[in-house]
Amino acid sequence: MVTLARVLTPWRRDTMDSDSRLLTEARRGNRSAFDSLRRQHEQALRGFVARRVGTDAADDLTQEIWLACWQALAKYAGRARFKAWLYGIATHKCADCLRSRAHTMMREEATFVEPIAPDAYRAVEIRQIVQEALRRIPDEQREVLELYFYAELTLAEIAQALNRNLNTVKYQFYRAHALVAQELLTEDEETK
Repeated sequence: MVTLARVLTPWRRDTMDSDSRLLTEARRGNRSAFDSLRRQHEQALRGFVARRVGTDAADDLTQEIWLACWQALAKYAGRARFKAWLYGIATHKCADCLRSRAHTMMREEATFVEPIAPDAYRAVEIRQIVQEALRRIPDEQREVLELYFYAELTLAEIAQALNRNLNTVKYQFYRAHALVAQELLTEDEETK
């Protein structure tokens, strides 16, 4: 049986120790240390941003996020993991971008299409089902799921990044998870 966690959870890598060392140096103004931090988180951050605002705007917005991160680095108090703080900035920048886009035109949905090998078709199909299910749930719930599965933040870190009560984030996570899981079960039953 396909589970949401198996579909969404990427390979995990513990970067907390190197983040801490590099962060200390970057806060002292060491651009090389900041560049190393950026390289460690760049790919995952760009993927998160692309899922939120579309691939067409992801590169520019990711650069804006890194610039904002550099400018605010002196204010980073260390109460949360660097990654949680970074994704908090990213979440706010993505929301700003979507609001700005909504004022000028309707929100576009970006899709990235690659040639599909026959044996990989089912995995791609499941990802499409998950993405469609994510589009149907409320934005607040989708945001929590994306931060949890794609950005690999804990619920406490998500609450801090989004400035929400932890219990609210827990409810939004479990409610969204149940809705997407139900969608997967329905799809799984239809393919039998």
